[in-house]
Amino acid sequence: KKWLAQILEILMAERAKDQRKNEFEQLDALIKKHEELVPTVMKTQVMVDLYWRCYAYGDELKPHIEFLDGIMLSSTREIAPSCVENVDELIERQEKSLVQLETKRAVVRDLIEKGRKILENPDKPKFLEGHVKRIEEGWDDTKSKAQERLKLLQETKEAWVGYAENNDTIAVEIEKGLEEIKKVKKRFNLQAAFEDLAKRQDILKQTRDSIMGLYNQIKHNVDVMSLTIPDDKKKLIDKEIKALTEKLVVVSQFEDKVGKIDDFCTALNSFDQSLKTIDEWMMGATKELEDIKLSSDKMAPEDRVARTMDLQEDIAAKIEVIKKNAEQELALLPQGDKVPADAQEFKDELNRITKYVTELQEKTKQECDKYSEDVKFWAEYRTGIKEFTPW
Repeated sequence: KKWLAQILEILMAERAKDQRKNEFEQLDALIKKHEELVPTVMKTQVMVDLYWRCYAYGDELKPHIEFLDGIMLSSTREIAPSCVENVDELIERQEKSLVQLETKRAVVRDLIEKGRKILENPDKPKFLEGHVKRIEEGWDDTKSKAQERLKLLQETKEAWVGYAENNDTIAVEIEKGLEEIKKVKKRFNLQAAFEDLAKRQDILKQTRDSIMGLYNQIKHNVDVMSLTIPDDKKKLIDKEIKALTEKLVVVSQFEDKVGKIDDFCTALNSFDQSLKTIDEWMMGATKELEDIKLSSDKMAPEDRVARTMDLQEDIAAKIEVIKKNAEQELALLPQGDKVPADAQEFKDELNRITKYVTELQEKTKQECDKYSEDVKFWAEYRTGIKEFTPW
């Protein structure tokens, strides 16, 4: 400003006073106008610098955005591995992508921080916020999707491996189940029968838990595999699962056979208890008959008849029980010439009891008939006495 005034002073040294005054006024006006423009120019300069930094920031982001977009694409595109080897290849690629992401972490974090600092400027352009948001959310989303894809691939590999191993194992377990079914047999020694039943029930539980557990694991394997496998492979696996499901009938067959042995043991125990009960009763019934005989001279004929008739009724009831036992014996025990020794013991016991009770019934009937005659004679005697008794 001072320099301009000095130069103008030199130039106007020989000019008229009016012209000189006019020129100085014009200079003052020009200087004033310039001074008024300075703030606007300075603000414009600052804005230009800010926008330049924002555009430069966008250019700096571009390759990193493209990098994240590439990782995102590879982590979200559809995959259809048809074997475990394909899955291994995909896992290897995905692990490399995550390594690349981790390598870029520091650079991306610096860019995000750089963008946040620029955003602190109140005159920031609107598009800058979109740039920062895109890199910030893009990084988080891309890493999340990449990790999810790796997890899916790892679970898919586990499912492929598990499917193969579990199918081999369940085939062995099914064969073992079939062999165990053959070992389920009737045993006619009561204690041995119940001991063997408990053993077979334990084996049944182990077999059922093992086979059904493996089957459920296989179904889970298939559910996971179905998320990615191609349709043709899915149809093949569906056929394999259908065939496997049909083989599970071994469990119901095993249950049915053990259930029948359980019923058999219960029936055999009931049969045994019935025989023991009758055997115990026989001793009492025999004693009762002997007591009636020994006490006949001390009882009235009517009392003797009444006691023998009561005993006959009791014997008749036991005979009915024995008949039912005979029917049970035919259903429970083997028939024919070659009968196991344990079964033959039951047959012999039933025959002994049947013979004893039958003979006891006959003896009791004879005694009853005898006492009935005595009652008849006693009645005739009493009648005769009354006829000769004087009035």
